[in-house]
Amino acid sequence: MNARDDMASKDVEALRQEMAQLRNDFSAMTQTLKDIAGDAGSEAYARVRERAGQARVQAEKAADQVTHSIEERPFTSVLVAFALGLLMGVLFGRQR
Repeated sequence: MNARDDMASKDVEALRQEMAQLRNDFSAMTQTLKDIAGDAGSEAYARVRERAGQARVQAEKAADQVTHSIEERPFTSVLVAFALGLLMGVLFGRQR
């Protein structure tokens, strides 16, 4: 019976070592997944910031173009603004 107990003890010890190795492997996998998710989040944030910057530049260009058009043709700009105001007043003034 002593040989059986000795083999059983060896088997139990081998199982303990394998379980410890599995825990270490799962821990490493978890850390790797966290790193991957963090990198993906950082990349997405950088893309959003880049697109927002591009949109801001385009909006500034459009505002500059409108400003230039107003400065170039002030009388026409005033007439267009008056006509739009009049049209909006007529459309929204009758909704009572």
